[in-house]
Amino acid sequence: MSMHPQQVTTRAVESNVRAAPSLRSRSRGLMLVPLLSLSIALLSPDFAGAVMTSDGGAPALRNTSTAGLTTDEVSAYNLQGKFRGFIGTPIASNHFITAKHVGIDLSDTITFDQGPNSGTYSILSWADDPETDLRIVEIDGTFNAFTQLWGSPDEPMRTATIFGRGGAPSGQVFVGPELKGWLAAPPDSFVSWGRNRVENTAGLHLVYASFDTIGLANEAALTIGDSGGGWFLLDAMGVIRLAAVSYARTGPYQQDDGMGDPDGNFFEAALFDYGGLHVGDPPTWYADNPVNQASVALATRISSRISWINSVISLSSVDTDMDGILDDFDNCRFEPNVSQSDLGGVGTSTPDGIGDACQCGDVTGDGRVDFFDAEWTKREALGLAAPFFQFPDRCDVLGDGTCDGMDALLMRHAGSGSISPLFGQYCEAAQP
Repeated sequence: MSMHPQQVTTRAVESNVRAAPSLRSRSRGLMLVPLLSLSIALLSPDFAGAVMTSDGGAPALRNTSTAGLTTDEVSAYNLQGKFRGFIGTPIASNHFITAKHVGIDLSDTITFDQGPNSGTYSILSWADDPETDLRIVEIDGTFNAFTQLWGSPDEPMRTATIFGRGGAPSGQVFVGPELKGWLAAPPDSFVSWGRNRVENTAGLHLVYASFDTIGLANEAALTIGDSGGGWFLLDAMGVIRLAAVSYARTGPYQQDDGMGDPDGNFFEAALFDYGGLHVGDPPTWYADNPVNQASVALATRISSRISWINSVISLSSVDTDMDGILDDFDNCRFEPNVSQSDLGGVGTSTPDGIGDACQCGDVTGDGRVDFFDAEWTKREALGLAAPFFQFPDRCDVLGDGTCDGMDALLMRHAGSGSISPLFGQYCEAAQP
């Protein structure tokens, strides 16, 4: 795809999304209908905003320093550049990615106040994804560091570190005596961060997270000002990767005028319960409900657009197992697995970033390592009938070149949650 050097001034689109039962995004006549059963309010992709956080319902905060971030998260924080009042993230030596709807102009720059790319860079051109809100921008210069990308379609149920530039919490929101969440101040110059669990996908190209304040420390909510901010995930090999780019959030809101109509005073907020408020523009009424109606943040997935990204910045073309998935994004680099299926991991049914095709210890082929794998491996080692011992190339978790009782013992311990440091991705299916 060619980049567009001509000057284009694109005003951020104010779109409304209503999901009940499907998630719909209307943007100047364009109707997107991702398939999703989700009871949420309206979402506005105009400015997906301020990362405010809460610890289990405690008063909202905003993290604007690296205190509390892991070393990997700090490296991601350092790659958040300021672009048009929003954020862009370097994904190649001379390209960054951001949200298309924030607009662009040849007079724009991207600035890094911190990290290896400190300084200001002018832009040369850009390419817009025809299917999503992603935009890749070429700079005049060279970045010293850039992020790796998340290429597997297994983002749900993982905890993302989310960055943005919106304003701080500025007050409480009540419906009657009931606290609903916190007001958002106008965006300012700070980069802020929080974390949230990616609950699921919304159609092919979006993921979402809920601000439900159920106990996650530094739980992130988006309000206004955060578009383009990165959602980062840590893969099974310990590499932090850009998995999504902030796109939309629930809101804006209005209080009721006492007669069933909105009072006309819009406000932005991070709400763990929007019940009893008018939401969106035009507004839709949501009555109070015993179960909180959590606000939602949406982000555009990287994994579903790897092919388009590669057409713009020419990612590595290495595909060792020749399954059509480039090594940089393949969750089994040495074992063909076109589906990238990841049904669990060692002692868990939660995806762990290692594909089922090379999950060492999973001799039964269900994507998980548990007592069943231990039992059938033991029987195989003893020469007994083992009809469910289906994948001998996944047996050697010790790495000694054999499949025996020691591997079975390590699998058994792993299945009980006690994973030995001797247990590893040493099996034939995971090795070149």
